Amino acid sequence: MRISAPLKTPWCFILLLCLMWDGGAAAAATAADTRVAETLAVAIQRCTQLSELVSCDAALSMKPNDADLLSAEADVLVQLKRPGEAIGVYRNAQRAGAHEDLVKQKIVAAQLQRQTLVRTCMTQAGDVGIRACESAWLPGAPDEVAMFKRRGLLLQDGSPAAALDAYMSAARLAPRDRDVARAVVNLSGSLDAKGAAILTARGAALMTLHRPQDAGIPLRQAVNLAPDMIEARNLLHQVDLAVAKGANDAVGVGAGKGSSPETPAPSTETSLLADSNKSYSNDAPVTRSQ
Repeated sequence: MRISAPLKTPWCFILLLCLMWDGGAAAAATAADTRVAETLAVAIQRCTQLSELVSCDAALSMKPNDADLLSAEADVLVQLKRPGEAIGVYRNAQRAGAHEDLVKQKIVAAQLQRQTLVRTCMTQAGDVGIRACESAWLPGAPDEVAMFKRRGLLLQDGSPAAALDAYMSAARLAPRDRDVARAVVNLSGSLDAKGAAILTARGAALMTLHRPQDAGIPLRQAVNLAPDMIEARNLLHQVDLAVAKGANDAVGVGAGKGSSPETPAPSTETSLLADSNKSYSNDAPVTRSQ
């Protein structure tokens, strides 16, 4: 009886299918790469030639840290009278390898535009002043806290929630500023805000104002809402220490063990606020991602 070899055929067929599959996958990958390249080319063209900020963002999302694209986006921001952001993006372009002298000239021009907006922010009221403060904002600038404070002041009558956000930003940069702390306490109280971040900011502000017992209430609420929020937990720990130390000092004074009037005991809250009142710098590269 003649025996055929039928087992060879399936293996050949499978091999052929594999080859066809690999070829199809490669073709699909090539087509996808082509579409991405075309999309990038269109975004670059609309960014550089039509000054479309959204196209600049799209191009940078596909080609991040490209010096030419960063410079182009900064140019668009200057055209839109947003020099604060533009200066940050120009600096990123410098770090990415853009032409140094050309970028420096553009930064100087943007700084001049920004100075005008800073003056408008600090002297004008209403929407004009608010828009100027927003446009002049430059992360890490010496006047950054002043910009947030002024913006908060201008917003607090018509947009208290936005004003609170501005003051909270100022508080993160200047945690020892008592004017900012008072604004955070007043606005967060009037808004009856319940978010963990706002409750934590309120607690931190009350600590800055040396009111640890009052600070414990919002901080406990914040920890209940967000148990993993480290800032709230650390502040609450400091509050508990301050309250306990204050109680012990009161007992000591009642028993005649306190400090004499000539040598008053140092403020417990002041020492406990050392960690929470650190000043933070903003030296990280500025990017536009919002």
